[in-house]
Amino acid sequence: MIDEELKELFRELEVQGWNPQLCDTPVPVYETPVHCGDPSELGNMVREGDEEWMPRKWTSLGETFLTTVFGDSMKDADILEGDLVKVERVSSYNDGDILLVSVDGEYALKAYCRDENGTPWLVPQNKAYNSIQFHDNQEVIVRGVVREVVKRTPRISYRSCISAINKTKAKMAERREITPDVVTAALQQIALDIKLARQWYAVFRVLVDEGVMKAKDYESFCDMVREAVPDHATLPTSDGLQRIAVDSFAKPVARWTPTDAPVQGKRYEDYLRIAHRMQELLAGE
Repeated sequence: MIDEELKELFRELEVQGWNPQLCDTPVPVYETPVHCGDPSELGNMVREGDEEWMPRKWTSLGETFLTTVFGDSMKDADILEGDLVKVERVSSYNDGDILLVSVDGEYALKAYCRDENGTPWLVPQNKAYNSIQFHDNQEVIVRGVVREVVKRTPRISYRSCISAINKTKAKMAERREITPDVVTAALQQIALDIKLARQWYAVFRVLVDEGVMKAKDYESFCDMVREAVPDHATLPTSDGLQRIAVDSFAKPVARWTPTDAPVQGKRYEDYLRIAHRMQELLAGE
């Protein structure tokens, strides 16, 4: 793309309300063994690779570089492991600034703050870590102030995805066929857990999820239960099942939620427990 074509593209984007920026300025990326690093301290730092290219207006007049975040001490500030932080070398900083510092030779990202007595502290943004007070016998060197956090797009490796898929496929292949005899045996077992007639709906919903029953075919299900356990004290009725098949209960069991169900509390937990037990019985577990 020639310069004139690029300029025309930018003008068109601006007309549409966008703010395009040309990434024309290289910014070096560095890594250290602990939290962050500083390109002026190359003795114990490793260059990650080629520069990240950024718009010129995003960089400052001072020395700017990117470094990778390690650890979780700043997670409550939404600075997470794997992120890149853009650091600017500065001569002054204020309370609340996030600094890249070297404390006794170890690098870290921490918020800077002076207490009521004027004592400087380095404050993590994770309650699991303690604040660090500056001491005269400490070698604390401020390397720069974090100006921007660059989020890396999370990705999962293809190999790990395929491994998980194959594991599920293997489990599915081992699953026994859901024959009428399997269903009858499962109904006879689950009947021991049914205390209320409407609780049979949890069993019906599992059979629908498994493709054994058609949705809303309550009459056929009731006939199936009466044939499997004719002497059960609480046999289902079509009307009773239909009344409970509302809200999240009208969806597959995997999508049931306690906040959007026709029953609440322990009653909801009972329905869910029965559904899960029916799934196990059908799977031969």
